[in-house]
Amino acid sequence: MSVAETLPATGSFNCAALASARRFDASEFVATAGPLAGLQQEAGYMWGTLRDDDATLYSVMRRIAPSPSTANSDGRKSLGGKLIVLSAASGADGMEMRREPRAAVDSAHIAGALIVENAACFASAPDAAGNPMRLVLGDDFSYREDSVIDVSGRLAVPPLQWYLPGPTASLLYTTQTWLVDGDLLGKHVRGFLFWEQAWMLPDARLYVEKDPLQDAQYLTWYSWANQWSDGSCEVGHFLFGKKDFHVGVMAHSDGTVTSARRMDAQIVRADDGFWHAGIHYDLDGEPWVCDVVPQGRMRGLGQMPNPQQEGRIHRVADTRQPDVWMAWGETVPASGDGRHE
Repeated sequence: MSVAETLPATGSFNCAALASARRFDASEFVATAGPLAGLQQEAGYMWGTLRDDDATLYSVMRRIAPSPSTANSDGRKSLGGKLIVLSAASGADGMEMRREPRAAVDSAHIAGALIVENAACFASAPDAAGNPMRLVLGDDFSYREDSVIDVSGRLAVPPLQWYLPGPTASLLYTTQTWLVDGDLLGKHVRGFLFWEQAWMLPDARLYVEKDPLQDAQYLTWYSWANQWSDGSCEVGHFLFGKKDFHVGVMAHSDGTVTSARRMDAQIVRADDGFWHAGIHYDLDGEPWVCDVVPQGRMRGLGQMPNPQQEGRIHRVADTRQPDVWMAWGETVPASGDGRHE
């Protein structure tokens, strides 16, 4: 193979990514915002992991697009407009879809607007079919979906961002995290919720169309958060793929933000070859690990090409047990298990 054949195309940078902290700016959340870096909003994602007082695990997600969700030409969807809640029943080996959100309003009937300085509100239309919802995103956070969830909290760490450019597909991903407390399905819960936005080219769709993660042949994407007994929090996003693609960005509640210059990852597959049994990371020479948690396999989402799985991410040398934690992520079995294969 000639040297020219191994060189990246103009504008791809061999799938190298940038990552850093950013200012919290609620004006970016609403449909009238943008473009950013020449990209437009693909959608906003409200999601996260909560546990009740019996340590039962729950995962919550809703996609809110600037315009109603539509399938692409081959009929696939990355995520529809419905509220999704999964939980792990006692004794089960994974998480299943809950029926309670079936009456929730569709995201197509939810709109966002600035309500006060640097705070945005997403709410369902008064005449929309389904149970109403209201989401307030600021330093103070609240989220209510009638008959399902009612939680509130505070911004845990500085907001983060990562950017993967490419000649035909680019992705700017902005993210912020709140430590929350409240009620879910009639149970008291604590955990972390995220509001994230994908900024992409026109007609692009995360996971589906004009997504540079596919060009990078990404192997894994995890977002995680830990709160320790002293009240401090740490939040991070770990992504890893082929070529030069990696993101290892972390924010601490003391305002410290770091981004790894060098990163490696190795996925340990479970016996079935579909789920993983752990992930080992190296970030600038420091070893990290994603431990799997019992019942963390999100079976209710079906046999996906990127199986979703809950875990716990921490430095190998840090043996503390956090008071509140989550690590929701995915691996892509078809892409392999690590750089050195």
